[in-house]
This record gives sequence, C-alpha cells and structure tokens, in this order.
Amino acid sequence: MRNSISKTCLGLALICLAPAVGFAEQAYLCAINEVYECVGVTGCSRISLEDANLAGVMLIDVENKQLKSAPLGGEPTSDAIDSVTVADDAILLHGVGKKDTGRTWSAVISLKTGNLSAGVSTLNSSLALSGRCTAKL
Repeated sequence: MRNSISKTCLGLALICLAPAVGFAEQAYLCAINEVYECVGVTGCSRISLEDANLAGVMLIDVENKQLKSAPLGGEPTSDAIDSVTVADDAILLHGVGKKDTGRTWSAVISLKTGNLSAGVSTLNSSLALSGRCTAKL
C-alpha cells in the first residue's frame, strides 16, 4: 500500500513539473519600455526606439529559436536566436543581427515576473533595454 502511494505521489509530481518545463519552451510577446544608449566618454542617455532602430514589440519563439518583430509602418523581420539556455528561473538568449547591422545581442527573461533585460552591442555604442514579456498561449 505504501509503495503504491509513493508511486502515485511521484507520478503526480512529474505531471506537475511537465507544464513548467513546457512553459519555458514556448513563445513570448515582449514590449520594450526603455532604451539607453551608452557611448564612450559621454556616458549613457535615454533614446527612442526609433533612434535605436528597434521595434517596440517582438515575438521570441524559444522552441524555434526565432526573434520576430514588426515595427509600425515597417516590414516584419525575423532573426535566428543563436543560443537559448533555460535555467530554473530565467531564459537566457543570445544572437547576432544580420551582417549589415553589425549588432550582437543578449537577453534574459524572468520566468517568475516576465521582466526582460537585454543588451545590444554595436561598433560605436551599446544599448541597454528593459521591458516586459508575457507567454503567448
């Protein structure tokens, strides 16, 4: 009897864990709230999404390793995500922009709060981004 109760509890525990793992492997809709541009000597200042040449809303497809954006009035774009690491409480992402942009980026999404912190590096400056993501169901 005790053995069957233990097996049942173990089975229920595994069922409860399954959605948490699946949650990290889906798509996220993310909105960028703030952008700061940092340049040597002059430091950092807040800039607009337009000045940063970034879309304010993007879709991060973790399973297919795609970052998609559709800026207002612009053409939709899609970039490959080179690296995805799912930790206990966060998803860590890294990618390289198209060759003509000369950008590399990294981001972390909190699985608990949905907070997004990201950085974009270019030849002339770096951008610090903050925002919020929600799981796309």
